[in-house]
Amino acid sequence: MIALAMGLTPTTIEVTKTEPHPIVVDKLVPDTPSHTPPVSEFGEFTPKEDNIYLSCVKTLRERIPDLPLLNAIDFPLNTITPKVGDIIKIKYPSNYHIALITKETDNSWITYNGNIPAGATSTIEYKKDDPKILGYFNMSRQRLIDNLTPIQKETLWNESGWSMYNPDGSVIRGKDGEWGVAQFMPSTWERLTELRRQEKVEHILLDKLNFEDQIIMFKYGWDKGVTWYGKPK
Repeated sequence: MIALAMGLTPTTIEVTKTEPHPIVVDKLVPDTPSHTPPVSEFGEFTPKEDNIYLSCVKTLRERIPDLPLLNAIDFPLNTITPKVGDIIKIKYPSNYHIALITKETDNSWITYNGNIPAGATSTIEYKKDDPKILGYFNMSRQRLIDNLTPIQKETLWNESGWSMYNPDGSVIRGKDGEWGVAQFMPSTWERLTELRRQEKVEHILLDKLNFEDQIIMFKYGWDKGVTWYGKPK
């Protein structure tokens, strides 16, 4: 186990030099730049060009095949109650990185990582209060978006980048008072709630600060032709 001095909070890292895995990923936005920490203890290692572990995203897609095809910098923050199986989004001084939570301790996340060091996998322990952590991503919530129609999915990307939260854990807000992954205006939420009441739709009162309820209300409003968003052209 090697102790690293990265950021303000101690981080521990255990490295496994891994040969390329024989799976094929059709398309993926590559990581740029490399997420290799500035340490010399790893020694010399020249990765092969077809090594999927040159990408933190590609590495995690090996375990989560439907993980979004995004650069690490663009990964949404959609949960504030992370657990094992969720993903941490991290900002190093000059680049972004995502890591899979494999274990939780009282004060730390144990994570599985790709491309740290370049072309290899590693196990890294991040303290929960590490300032490099930007937030968390839950794949089950992302699948609610993935199950929408392509134009609905693109609309939500344009509205919020599929994020529900800011790095400080607060719900994202627009400049005109919109909130959440679907960027509802307060008046629109109230109007749709009244429509649900008139139609006696089950679960009339949805929580505007809840990710799942935002998706339910988004689909309901879309079907009713109520627009508060900009549809893709």
